[in-house]
Amino acid sequence: MSMQKITKILGIAPYEELRYAMENVGSTFSNILLNTYTGDLQEGKNMALEAIHNDYDIVISRGGTAELIRKNVSIPVIDVSISIYDILGAIKLANNYTSKFAIIGYSSITETAHLICDILDYSVEIYTIDDSSDTLGLLKSLMKKGIELVLCDAITNKLALEISLNTILITSGSESIKRTFEQAIELNNHLQRLKLQNNLLTEAIENFKNDCIILSSQFELIYSSLDTEIHDSIYNYLLNKKDTTPFNETHTFYHSVNNTLYNLKVNISNKTDDIFYIVTVQKSVTPIMNSKFGVTYEDKSEVEQKLNNNLYKNPIITNDIYDKIKQINSNNSPIILLGERGIGKYIVSQSVFIRQNNNNNTMVTINSNLLNETMWKHLLNTSNGPFLEVGNTIQFNHFDKISNENFEKLITIIESTNLHINNRLIFICEKTSEGMTSKFYKELMNRMNCISFPLPTLRERKNEIPAILTMFLNKVNIENNTDIIGYEPKALATLSQYNWPGNFEQLKQVLTELVCLSKSLYITSNNVNSILAKQKIVENISYSEAGMNILFNGSKTLHEFNLDLIKLVLDQHNGNQTLTAEQLGISRTTLWRYLNK
Repeated sequence: MSMQKITKILGIAPYEELRYAMENVGSTFSNILLNTYTGDLQEGKNMALEAIHNDYDIVISRGGTAELIRKNVSIPVIDVSISIYDILGAIKLANNYTSKFAIIGYSSITETAHLICDILDYSVEIYTIDDSSDTLGLLKSLMKKGIELVLCDAITNKLALEISLNTILITSGSESIKRTFEQAIELNNHLQRLKLQNNLLTEAIENFKNDCIILSSQFELIYSSLDTEIHDSIYNYLLNKKDTTPFNETHTFYHSVNNTLYNLKVNISNKTDDIFYIVTVQKSVTPIMNSKFGVTYEDKSEVEQKLNNNLYKNPIITNDIYDKIKQINSNNSPIILLGERGIGKYIVSQSVFIRQNNNNNTMVTINSNLLNETMWKHLLNTSNGPFLEVGNTIQFNHFDKISNENFEKLITIIESTNLHINNRLIFICEKTSEGMTSKFYKELMNRMNCISFPLPTLRERKNEIPAILTMFLNKVNIENNTDIIGYEPKALATLSQYNWPGNFEQLKQVLTELVCLSKSLYITSNNVNSILAKQKIVENISYSEAGMNILFNGSKTLHEFNLDLIKLVLDQHNGNQTLTAEQLGISRTTLWRYLNK
C-alpha cells in the first residue's frame, strides 16, 4: 500500500482570526502539513519569502496579501475566497446597525456584492478598489457623505480604524476555507522551490559561531539560522530601525524577544558586486525583567501590531478620545488614565504611545500589582535600573496597588532624575462605579503636573450601546468562527438597557457566552435573560475581588466560569447547597454534577 501524499501548505493570513480559522479547518485534513503565520501585505510577502525555502508546495493567503505574494514567489498562491453567504451575512449584520453603509473592496468582494444587491433589490453603495493607496481618500470622502459604516476586507479595515470610521470585517467562512484547502491539494503537482545559494555567503555562514541573519541590499531575507518567532521579531525591529538609522556602517542594537535580550551587530559585506547586511545575533548575558515579575518591554512595532490585531479597539476609542489623544500628544506631560475596570484603559494607553512623535522607542510596562520589594529596589536603583534610559514611554498599571513607601520612593526618583522629562509617563488608575479614585490620584496631579484623562463608562454611552453591540457581535463572530447575524428585538433591547458595571470586558464576555450558546442565527431573548441573571449574581457580590477575577478571566472555559461562580455563591451560603441552587436557578442535581465532575 502506497503512502498517502502529503501536501505542504504555507498559510499567510492578513489577520490573526483568519490564521486561527485556517488552523481549525486544516486540522480536519489528514493529507496536508500546514504552517500558518499572520502578516498583512508587505509583512505577509516577507514572511512568505522567508519560509519558501522549507519546500512548501502551495501558499494560501487572502486578498491583496495573496496578490502581493503571488508576484514574488514561483509556487502557486491560492486566494481564500469569500462566498456569497459570507457577504450576505455581513450585509444582514450591517442592516442591524444603520442604513448608511457602503461596501468597499477588491473585485473579488464587490462583484459578488453587486450580484447580491441586484437580486435582493438592495440599495447599497459599492466601491471597487484597484490600488490600496487610493483607499484612505475614498474612506474620508464617504465619511463626509454621511456614511457611518463600511463593510470591507482587512486592508481597508485598518485604514478605516485610523480615521475612526466603523467597520464590519468581511471574512471567509469555514466552507470557503475548506474549498481552498481542497483546491490546494488538487494543485499540488510536485512543485518545489530551490534555495538560493551564494558560495561566499555559505562559507561565511559556516564560519559563524553565533546565530545570524543575512539580508540583501533591499533588506530581503537571504538566510536566517533563528527560529521563526525570534527571527520575525528581530527582522521587524531592524526594518523599523533602518528607516531612522542608515546602515552604512557597523551598528549594535539591543532587542528583547520573549523576555530575552539579544545583542544585534549589523555588518556590511561588500566583497561581491552586491551589498549584504550580516546580522550576528547573540543572547545578552544580562538578564532582563519580564512580565512574570511585573515589568515588560515592547517596541513600537510590537505595540502597534498588538493594537491592530485588537478587533475591539474602534468602539472603545471614540472620536472624542481620539481628539484627546492628539491634544495630549502635543506635549510630554505625564498622563493619568482614569477609568472603571474593563473600560479599555490599556487600549487607550497603547494608542497614545504609537501616535506620539517622541518617546516611542520602547513601551516599558510596570504592573504595580505584581511587583515585590526586590523588584522595586531594582527599578529605583540609579546605577543599573531601567529608569536610566531616555525616549521611552513608561506605563504604570494598577498604580493604586503600590505601597505608600514605594510611592514616595518613586516620586522622589522621578523628580530627582527628570524621568518625566526624558520619558513619557502614563499612570493607569482605577475608578470605581461609586466614583472613588486611586488614593494617589490627587498627589500625582499636584506633584507631577499630570494631564488627567478620564474615560467614559459604557453607562455614559447608553445611546451608543445598540451600535456597540452590533460591532462587538461582528468581532466575537470572527474570534469564535461563528455566523450569528443579529439579535431578537427583545434581546437587543434587554442588552441595551443593562447597566454593564464591567463595561467593555463584561460585554465581550457576555456576547461570547451568548454566541457559544446560540443554536440559531439570532441571539435569543431567553438566552440573554439567563446570562444576565447570572451576571447580576456577581453584581450582588458587589464586584468583590473574587467575583471580578471570575468575571474577567478570559482564559477560562464556559464550564470553568460556571464552576467558579457556583463555588463563589456556595461560599456565600456557607456551603448550603439548597440555597445555592435556588439562587442560581438550577437543580441540586445539576449543582452536585458541577461540584463532583
